[in-house]
Amino acid sequence: MKKGLIALAATIVAMAAVLGSCSTQKKGGVQTSGGMLPENMQQRFENTVATYTDWDTFKASGTVTIGGKSPFSSAMQITMVRGKSVNVSIRPLLGIEMGRIYITGDSIVVVNKVEKYYIAENLTLIAGGIPMNINDMQNLLLSRMFELGNGTITTHPATLKSITEGANNRVNVTLQPKGMDFAYTFALNSEGEVRGLSLEAGDSPVNLSVTYSAHQATDYGKVASNVVMSSRFGEQDMQLTFELNPAMLWNQSVSDRSPIDTRYRRIDGMALLKGMFR
Repeated sequence: MKKGLIALAATIVAMAAVLGSCSTQKKGGVQTSGGMLPENMQQRFENTVATYTDWDTFKASGTVTIGGKSPFSSAMQITMVRGKSVNVSIRPLLGIEMGRIYITGDSIVVVNKVEKYYIAENLTLIAGGIPMNINDMQNLLLSRMFELGNGTITTHPATLKSITEGANNRVNVTLQPKGMDFAYTFALNSEGEVRGLSLEAGDSPVNLSVTYSAHQATDYGKVASNVVMSSRFGEQDMQLTFELNPAMLWNQSVSDRSPIDTRYRRIDGMALLKGMFR
């Protein structure tokens, strides 16, 4: 359990650190398409965005898996309060909570209840200055397109770089954050499902990617039951997978309290990473 929670904490911090490293690269990647978009591509984009209706809370159960040389899987329950928090309760044995991931505002907390310690980091700090916030994380986990720092995408996103035709009849929606030297692309299929998110940084290979599959139709848009986040930390391949059960509940009462216990000791997140990969 200790190894799994340490790996989970490291995965989250490492993915954010990879994002930060990309901000120092030269511009490049997808070229602006220019001119008028083919009507079917434009319509597919607008139809998908139109399904992103407002919500208040989200709740689902499932499994979380931390990849690497020794994968660790656990039953989990995830809850969200829109614009406020993401709570992932880690329950590897008999439904008993043994760890928690808590994201709110611009911070992330990972608690190990067995060893009685936690890490607490500022999202901006561990993202190398990239303005990733709670709204971005919620949209990423709900397989919605979003503008980094501004939440759910609209039909006229301010940071839109291009909408181009992709492979397998997909539409690629690429956004370029203002003042940032990187771009990121959502791949949208003909069914209005987001199937992938990738980050580009000049001529460098993609260091962060998210794949989505097994979408469920809900009143608030199509939500992927399988979300796989992949990145690299040095020479280490990092992967975090969320598998959600089909029963996704919206707008119900959920707990939003912080998991930090004053009796637990705080561990520095970056020191934890250095200890793992030295």
